[in-house]
Amino acid sequence: MDKMLTSTDDGKLTVDSETFRRMFRGHSAVMYIVDLSTFAIIDANQAALDFYGYDYATMLTKRIPDLNITPELEIRAEIERALEEDRSYYVYKHQLANGELRDVEVYANPISIRGKEYSFSVVHDITNKKNAEEALQNSQERFKALSDATFEAIFISGQGICIDQNETAERMFGYSRDEAIGRHGTDWIAPGDRERVKSNILSGYEKPYEVNALRKDGSTFPAEIQARMTSLKGVDVRITALRDISESKRAEEALKENEDKYRTLFEMESDALAVIEINTGKMLEVNKSFLELYGYSREEVLRMRNTDFSAEPNETRKATQTRDTYIPVRYHKKKDGTVFPTEISASLFNYKGRDVHIAAIRDITERQRLEAQIQRSQKMESLGLLAGGVAHDLNNILSGIVSYPELILMDLPSDSNLRKPIETMQEAGNRAAAIVEDLLTIARGVAISKEILNINGLVNDYLKSPEFHKLIQFHPSVTVHTDLDANLLNIKGSHSHIRKVIMNLVSNASEAIQSSGTVSLSTRNIYIDKPLKGYEDVNIDEYAVLSVTDDGAGIPANEIERIFEPFYTKKTMGRSGTGLGLAVVWNVIQDHEGYIDVRSDDNCTTFRLFFPISREEVSEKTSSIPITSYIGHGETILVIDDVTSQREIACNFLKKLGYVTKEVASGEEAIEYVKKHPVDLLLLDMIMEPGISGLETYNQILRISPDQKAVIVSGFSETDSVKEAQRLGAGEFVKKPYTFEKIGLAIQRELRRKNNAPI
Repeated sequence: MDKMLTSTDDGKLTVDSETFRRMFRGHSAVMYIVDLSTFAIIDANQAALDFYGYDYATMLTKRIPDLNITPELEIRAEIERALEEDRSYYVYKHQLANGELRDVEVYANPISIRGKEYSFSVVHDITNKKNAEEALQNSQERFKALSDATFEAIFISGQGICIDQNETAERMFGYSRDEAIGRHGTDWIAPGDRERVKSNILSGYEKPYEVNALRKDGSTFPAEIQARMTSLKGVDVRITALRDISESKRAEEALKENEDKYRTLFEMESDALAVIEINTGKMLEVNKSFLELYGYSREEVLRMRNTDFSAEPNETRKATQTRDTYIPVRYHKKKDGTVFPTEISASLFNYKGRDVHIAAIRDITERQRLEAQIQRSQKMESLGLLAGGVAHDLNNILSGIVSYPELILMDLPSDSNLRKPIETMQEAGNRAAAIVEDLLTIARGVAISKEILNINGLVNDYLKSPEFHKLIQFHPSVTVHTDLDANLLNIKGSHSHIRKVIMNLVSNASEAIQSSGTVSLSTRNIYIDKPLKGYEDVNIDEYAVLSVTDDGAGIPANEIERIFEPFYTKKTMGRSGTGLGLAVVWNVIQDHEGYIDVRSDDNCTTFRLFFPISREEVSEKTSSIPITSYIGHGETILVIDDVTSQREIACNFLKKLGYVTKEVASGEEAIEYVKKHPVDLLLLDMIMEPGISGLETYNQILRISPDQKAVIVSGFSETDSVKEAQRLGAGEFVKKPYTFEKIGLAIQRELRRKNNAPI
């Protein structure tokens, strides 16, 4: 360029400076000079040529509209607006020689050359900046669209103050954007959780956690909140996201409720339940019944496999993998080594992503024992029918054998050689008749007359009998010892049959002693408060019990089940017995509606016979203490016992003794009764199931009536509970089964003590 820029008096530039010329040519910025009247480019520097891609000659043929895709009229209009706004830059989109479009920012300064107006323009390529701004704007728009579309409420806050929120926040909390901006960030949090949120903000905690969120209308809902610091346009802000978890919480609660129900049912099930992984046999879960059955802790079981509980050979220890499984009998072992039979049923299902069996395991020891008892009873009944038939036929045969010798002997001379053989025949016939009598007893089809008896008298009667003395002659090294309860209650039975039971048991015990030893007979009153499991199950009731014990070699375990069968004997037949003795014992007890319990080991055998007691008196027996000394005078006594028969017995006793009786079946009923009806005395059973005990009953009644007196009764011996009740103020303890005299005296002494009279 051969022109220079110089300044005129009016401030315009003229082209007369060599310095400008050098600057214009060598400057790295894109520069050109435009004739404002024609928009023609009259000069351009090298940077402009490089930017637009033209040579110098071609560049001077271009007009501004040739470079700019904006129409010329719009260019002129933009220049006029710029002049009015007193700004010297314009933004255009220019096209390069290769057709590429670039966003440019043109800074134009008016200059005068020889009185003519020109524009000195400097061009900045702002394409990258423009693209970045557009990208940012697009990103912000996308962020806003995404933010508004998300299910989470999003807040942007600075210094704890909300500066923006998304549309979800507006829908979730009820605040418009204008209402939200300027509010403190914790305004969306329920008051009870605000301090925790503030603490997490101060500590920079960024993990999600649960809070109670607060809506504009004051309602709350569970939410999950997560916040994080970031920079927005150079300013530190906090982005907070809240998610409404009401539905998930309800689902969790429903799931927990179902799990709780499952857990409750699982734990309450009386059968042992186990969840077992099929592939490995690993124990995943067990219930309380399982732990009680096997004796392990839960921690121990969960380290074990199902085969660890088996008591069978290894080849049978395998997990069943069918969908539904029933295993009739498998033998398992407890922690203490006890082996027991089980019945198992199992079903396949999925548990926490694993294929498992849930197995129900039932200990069938008791069922097998009861089945054995039933089979034994059925067998004995069948044998009894057989014995009855045999006895009937033998009776017909024996009629002549027993009767004719007696007639012949009446006519024979005393010195006849035939007398001795016939007497021997007569004795044999009598022995045969005794066997037939035993067979008839076994048949249990013969009616037997019963009367009020006392077993003590029958024992003493037998020990004085010729049969006993003959037995002792056969066994001189055997000592017979007795321990008879002087207060033994009476029973209702057959004198001859029970005497024969005593004789058979003593004879059997003596036979069991090989050299020297002792046979012990004892009697006791026993009240069975719970069913007693033994050789036979003994039901709840009052019993007079006869025990016969020997210190012989004992009965082998494999024989004890059969000892009551007719003709089952280990004795030498024809020398020491017929094999009917214990069969007679069994059937006599059945006829008397009693029970037998047999316990035996290598050193001792005990037979215990349970006879139901009778409250009737033996006709010749007189009371040692006159009933007048413990008669009542219309006092009211509340009988508290969970067994109906015991309440009836007690009430009948007390009514005969002159008392007014009331009765209840539980401690809870007694408490409610005493609240409304005062009574003079409680006759209180100590064990009542289900429900509260006698001790707890008395304790609660004392809160209602502090001076309430009571007499305690129980089928067990005096326990700590009895002593505690007496410490609280209860009177005497009377052990069941009780007599008129015992209960009458105990009540009378307690009533007199209540009246501060000496006992």
